[in-house]
Amino acid sequence: MRKINVELPKYRLQLNVKLVKRRKPLLEEPILPKASLVRKKYRKGTFLGRLARYFADHKNIRKIFASSFAFIAITTTFIPQSGGVQAQGSENIVIEAQTNLVTEKGMLYPVGPIKINQGYNIFHKGLDLGGKVGEPIKPIMTGVVAYAGWDRSGYGNLIVLQHKNGLDSYYAHLSKIEVKTGQTVDINTEIGKMGATGRTTGTHLHLEIHQNGVSLNPLTVLSR
Repeated sequence: MRKINVELPKYRLQLNVKLVKRRKPLLEEPILPKASLVRKKYRKGTFLGRLARYFADHKNIRKIFASSFAFIAITTTFIPQSGGVQAQGSENIVIEAQTNLVTEKGMLYPVGPIKINQGYNIFHKGLDLGGKVGEPIKPIMTGVVAYAGWDRSGYGNLIVLQHKNGLDSYYAHLSKIEVKTGQTVDINTEIGKMGATGRTTGTHLHLEIHQNGVSLNPLTVLSR
């Protein structure tokens, strides 16, 4: 604290001025200092507080923050903004997402009422729908008969239908087949009767749905 006297014609003014030595910017110091350097330059406060003061005084760090802020501010001006008011005379553009058919529940169950005896899993690539012998079986959607006959691998009487988008549906263990290969069918066509032919432990319809050769869980595409 120093006293400064100022002489005026009729007055004498005495000021008490506290002189504070300005800390020089840390131009030559490293950006990431050692703990000993921080404690040496700043005597008071916790270590984290001293470290924060060190970064605030470092000129190079200030330059880095200033450059980063300017870059972010300039970049955001080129990012298109969503929403806003639409200009008069402009056309309304509607973009519709294309959803794969297998993600929609649009196919019908081939039997009714619905009784699920066994679901889809890694060892059972289909859905077993229970019922009585002779119950009518209908397609899950419009298609063409790709195969209709006896299958030796265990399906028994089997019908395979081909649909759009690479979809195929299998109807196995039928007691009777009522369609022929190459025939076009729709959801109202009775293609066969439920039965217990092939390798099976009881009367039911074994339904499989494939897309491009990959089996799908029928429950993900069938509508209740």
